[in-house]
Amino acid sequence: MKTVRLAAAAATTAAAGAFVALPCAFAAPLAPAALPTPARLAALAFPGWTDSTAGRVHSASLPQLPGMAQAAYPGWQAGANRVRVEPRLVLRTDATHATLIAGLVPAGADGRSVAAHATPMALAAYQFEHRGNAWRVSGRQGVFALRGFAGGAAVRALALAPGHPAVAVEYGSCWQGYCGTWLAVYEAGPGMVGREPAVELALSGINVDSAPDCQRRLAALLKPHAWDVAARSAGGADPHDCYAIDSSWTIGAAHDVPGDFVIRYHGAISRAGAHAGAADTIDQRQVLRYRNGRYRAVSGFSPVPGI
Repeated sequence: MKTVRLAAAAATTAAAGAFVALPCAFAAPLAPAALPTPARLAALAFPGWTDSTAGRVHSASLPQLPGMAQAAYPGWQAGANRVRVEPRLVLRTDATHATLIAGLVPAGADGRSVAAHATPMALAAYQFEHRGNAWRVSGRQGVFALRGFAGGAAVRALALAPGHPAVAVEYGSCWQGYCGTWLAVYEAGPGMVGREPAVELALSGINVDSAPDCQRRLAALLKPHAWDVAARSAGGADPHDCYAIDSSWTIGAAHDVPGDFVIRYHGAISRAGAHAGAADTIDQRQVLRYRNGRYRAVSGFSPVPGI
């Protein structure tokens, strides 16, 4: 029926001796605008921001976040904080919207970081819309999470599925020979980044420097290691596990919903009651499935001991 109408309209126009351009039913959609750099968006979110010691210093407010009531964060206080603004990445959340992810670190009067070992990085989000051939600030969500140590964490973009962008945050540290790394993933939409992580888990754990006997108990299964003599000499004589566990992870291919989160653990562990026995080799995987905004385990388990 549409073809008949278009043909009739064309014939009528030709008979009148005039030409009218008819709309094309198969016009290609406009390509999304190119994403600007993190630094360019930082200058819009924080007027006066420049990539210099003084230019990175601004004020940011720390809201009440999940878990803050049970934890203390050295270097941070509720309300306004003097911070170094470090633009990390830009996420495209749809054809006309983007989100800047910035890392904020407490700053001193000289503009340098004053983060202590236990000071996390504040992850903050600022939303933008492309209108009139320009990117403009459309939202200032601000801090959505505190992660990392010494004011640092590795931040990268992640696609849980087409149209499901996310922010992956990896960080790690050591205490008296006990070391670990962790992962938290936050979903991002056009209006905000989720404050609750879609997935949060330990990626690795190693305590071979925590007690004098751990090197011996795991030696047959470990690669050469630069041992921390000071940490080993401080280890106690109480029964203890010795372990060195690492992992790798992927997000499975998916279409409409986020794919499965698959993590494979490998390493070794010597249990407290098996001093004379051989250490157990670890080679196992855990699968987590997305449901209602969060990944939940559907098979396997994490062998990484808590620190």
